[in-house]
Amino acid sequence: MSDGSCLDLRKYQDAEAIQEVYSQIVSGKKGYKAVIERRKDPIRCSACGRILEGNEKFCPECGTKTGFEEKKQNSK
Repeated sequence: MSDGSCLDLRKYQDAEAIQEVYSQIVSGKKGYKAVIERRKDPIRCSACGRILEGNEKFCPECGTKTGFEEKKQNSK
């Protein structure tokens, strides 16, 4: 049995190098940069589960505090 199948290769990973190879595979062109989008889960109320826009201080459905704090602008 070979020890090669049990090697931890994470130390050889380089995010930029992986993106370059992925971009070349997808486009067929060297030097092309593919945009890799990250999935964004919707913000939900912890009490009732309603999907929120993200700027509400309180849930419009059940009134639970959402934890969103609006940043105050300094006026001089």
